[in-house]
Amino acid sequence: SVVSDFFMSLTLSLVLRRLPSARPVGLRPSVSCLRPPLRCVAPRCSGLSSPFSAMASADLKHFLADQPPSVVRLEIEQHFEALNDKQKRYAHFISKACFAGTRIVLRQISPESEPIYDLILTLHKSCNGNWDALAKKAGVDDAELTSFLEYAAMFLGNNGNYKSFGDSKFLPRCSDKTVAALAATFPDAAKFYEATNGGIFSHDKPGLLHLGFIDAGHMTTYYPDSPTITKDEIESVSAWMEKKGLLPENNRLRKNADGSFDILIASVVTSVPAEGGDIGKDTQFTVEDGALKGKIIRLIYGDYAKEMKNIAAYIKQAADNADNDTQKRMHINYNKSFESGSLEAYKDAQRNWIKDKGPMVECNIGFVETYRDPAGVRGE
Repeated sequence: SVVSDFFMSLTLSLVLRRLPSARPVGLRPSVSCLRPPLRCVAPRCSGLSSPFSAMASADLKHFLADQPPSVVRLEIEQHFEALNDKQKRYAHFISKACFAGTRIVLRQISPESEPIYDLILTLHKSCNGNWDALAKKAGVDDAELTSFLEYAAMFLGNNGNYKSFGDSKFLPRCSDKTVAALAATFPDAAKFYEATNGGIFSHDKPGLLHLGFIDAGHMTTYYPDSPTITKDEIESVSAWMEKKGLLPENNRLRKNADGSFDILIASVVTSVPAEGGDIGKDTQFTVEDGALKGKIIRLIYGDYAKEMKNIAAYIKQAADNADNDTQKRMHINYNKSFESGSLEAYKDAQRNWIKDKGPMVECNIGFVETYRDPAGVRGE
């Protein structure tokens, strides 16, 4: 089935084999590509485990990983088998494009999300999914291993270490010594664990337990390398972009030491397209009025270029297997948007999507959901 193509599902299946069995749910005969096919919901908190029991604040228990995590299994095979071969290929390439964006979302959540992801997948690969053998090698008991796997399942379900709904960080119920011991069993895993820089367990700054604006003390990576950027500056840049007609969904914003700003545009191309971007061929502007008057704003193309290249390639293959001209035009416009960074092309794809009535396989993919950006304008 199409689920067999989801590389993350393979790891989840091995993780969940030790956890309470999931109940199947019915699906409509379409494939949604906005999020991976597993969702973890609000926690049911129980007592604190050893790494947190000494904390003065009882509130910390609300940040512990779900025990057990809420997982449902999507029974997709009967719907996939109802498709013809061309439709199956169409669904396959859409799913490949969707999951090629996994690392983009991870980088949009927290600095530690991507190395945590690599740690989980590397441990799974190193033991070929035999977690009991890995725990024995690491000297980790069964209860601690289960707590780690519950955290891993919740992490993969949310595609990061902050909840998709609620924007709060979740912490493992196992000890940091347990994760360190598991990571120490394999050199690459140890490397990724070190790269988390303590981010898995850190909770010393309460503000960082929530996504939000940097100047309010919260976590966000939509504004990279910008420790002094303020909410007012972000809103002022947004106002400038709106005035220029430049949409924000596929970009990040960086404030430089000299007070200038870079708008990082997700695209395969690393310079302005030959035909120009959505607001022409200029890439450097001086703000003429408002709170940022006199400041420089630059457009930088090629954010997530490696991932965008893979996404665009899979979308092109989906276009080649479309059921009709409307679907084909939709994916051609998706491809153009991902290649060039044009959100005007993306709007054209959305117009095609609306006209694609009653498809056997439905897809809407891109920088769509803006909930995790504290400004509420930049998409996952």
